[in-house]
Amino acid sequence: MDLTKLRIKVAPEQSALIIIDMQKDYCAEGGAFHRMGHDIQPAKALAVRLNSFLGHARKVLKNIIHLKMTKIAFLGSSSGLEHYKRLGIDRQYDPAYAEFYEVIPEEGEMVIPKYRHSAFVSTYLDQGLRISGVKTLILTGLATNVCVESTAREGFARDYHVVIPEDLTEGTSPEAKKWSLTNINSFFGEVVQSEDLLRCWGI
Repeated sequence: MDLTKLRIKVAPEQSALIIIDMQKDYCAEGGAFHRMGHDIQPAKALAVRLNSFLGHARKVLKNIIHLKMTKIAFLGSSSGLEHYKRLGIDRQYDPAYAEFYEVIPEEGEMVIPKYRHSAFVSTYLDQGLRISGVKTLILTGLATNVCVESTAREGFARDYHVVIPEDLTEGTSPEAKKWSLTNINSFFGEVVQSEDLLRCWGI
């Protein structure tokens, strides 16, 4: 890794830290991931690491964005419903599980509802990033191989630099996370460690 080049890419004035779907549905017992049979312990541990990282990042970054998966009946997807029904997956929605899990936005940090795997679909994320002069997306959160990768793909297609700290995201399984990050690092962005970012920021 060339830390000098990374330092330029993740300069605080042009970077946004994006925290994806750190919600009870994906981190807590009884949530969607738990009901689907996924191990939620990695997501719980991720919340601890993210909070520790945020304690440092908040000192240097002005653009911190929390994305929140949101269900709206009007935006229900017939293809999505067919997909989950075919797989026999229980996707019954409980609004209580939509709330954030431990990683809580602070005053001044943006919270953006999202409705599909990619955070760019039907949201004002892209507009807000461009108004703020953001060129680099630092993607964290859940799940590496679903919403994180979907957002990375579309962010790259919209000409953003994409950086993903390997230790600040978790997948639906360790294997899924590994192959997703390999794919991203090969085609859509750069995979680093959170300590690399802190070194770039002099923290």
